[in-house]
Amino acid sequence: MELLVVMVVVSVIMGGVSIAINQGGKDKELNNLVDKFATLANHASEMAVLTGQPMGLMLEPPTWQVEENSGLDDPLEKGWRYRWQTMGVEGWQDYTELPVITIPSEFKLYVTIEGELWEWEEAPKVKLPAVAFYPGGDMTHFEIEFTYEDFDMSLIENVIVDDWGSIVWKEKAEMLEEIAEELGEQ
Repeated sequence: MELLVVMVVVSVIMGGVSIAINQGGKDKELNNLVDKFATLANHASEMAVLTGQPMGLMLEPPTWQVEENSGLDDPLEKGWRYRWQTMGVEGWQDYTELPVITIPSEFKLYVTIEGELWEWEEAPKVKLPAVAFYPGGDMTHFEIEFTYEDFDMSLIENVIVDDWGSIVWKEKAEMLEEIAEELGEQ
């Protein structure tokens, strides 16, 4: 009987989790963006260790992309873009094994590097990766807040480097921890 009760509790919790994860609309789109970013960042970190070459995260706010196109585009129509680079003899070069990702313009990013808000508006003319992953497993400590705001809702998700030096989708990790605690109490 106890086993049956535990199975019912687990199935109810897992059903709730799948409903929360499978929501439609901007919630799901934001979750997909954050999940893709966290997955690619973890891959870049692992590649730095495996190849022995530093990997970099090149973050490109909309106005940087307009500058590249001689100002012909409207920065309000552009979203953030990010790509991965590797350090070679020629300097930082695009890492073609990972895709360039363009984020829809309705989503905003706020980037904190080593505890300081990244002031990309004051960046030098030569654009360099904002975050580096090193062959020894070290990396630049960062937090990226992905947000979506409109009149009806405000969504915020964060990808961070935790105390152990791992790249973590903060809200997803907290949700999984809560589920584990719930299951541990049963």
